[in-house]
Amino acid sequence: MAALVLTACASHAPMMASARAAATPEQRDAFFGAMEHLRSRVADLGVTTIVILANEHFTNFFLESFPQLCIGLGERNHGPAEGWLGIEQTMIDGNPSLGDHIARSLLQQGFDPAFSHCLDMDHGIMTVYQELDPQHRTRLIPIVQNCAVPPLVPLARSWDLGLGLRRAIESAPGDERVALIGAGGLSHWIGHPRVGDIDEAFDRWFLDTLASGRTESILDMDDDEIELAGNGAHEIRSWVAVAAAAWPRPATVLAYEPVYPWITGMGVVDFSR
Repeated sequence: MAALVLTACASHAPMMASARAAATPEQRDAFFGAMEHLRSRVADLGVTTIVILANEHFTNFFLESFPQLCIGLGERNHGPAEGWLGIEQTMIDGNPSLGDHIARSLLQQGFDPAFSHCLDMDHGIMTVYQELDPQHRTRLIPIVQNCAVPPLVPLARSWDLGLGLRRAIESAPGDERVALIGAGGLSHWIGHPRVGDIDEAFDRWFLDTLASGRTESILDMDDDEIELAGNGAHEIRSWVAVAAAAWPRPATVLAYEPVYPWITGMGVVDFSR
């Protein structure tokens, strides 16, 4: 059977690739040092497939058809969608057989995922994947979920999704060694007069709560509470799902930096240590 060998989360922001030098040297060292730690873990653990759970940024879907969840089943998927991101646009090898198993398993567990054989991967996935495997040698299954357009699934449903993903991965035939990575957040605003604001208090509370393992207070939050930390803060759904997949292991916080030039609270955690 496949093994889930790494569970971790990292913030994504386009500027971490396109404007890397805009952060202070100290912030760059802290954030990218944590990402380098995860990159070493991917290599040391012999990860064969990375599953990245991230937000859909209107790259593949718009309001005429917007799924809550879509699994990439392609032999290869294109990324990044943004030509200006500073990451070479290319085709990334997928894992159709494992992706199909995950989709079928989630269906059997009561979820209704959409699927795509040609997902276009934007910064939400590619900035994190690039840091985990700059040579793009590891197969990638992209999973995008709705973290932007109401109605949004409750955080408790994201938790259940993470439990379902763990069951799906660990029941897959073969000897795949899988990393499940949540990408997105933390606090930030997009397309709003408050662009540039970062809610450091929320970010630190959220990370401290993941580290304590007492996630009930997170799962009790409604959308209005989350949005106090920014409309981009809804991307914590990816973190909640991965926290569930790792349960009962708490998070180890590897880095947190409020990077104002990147307009985002940037965190990295590892649940597998």
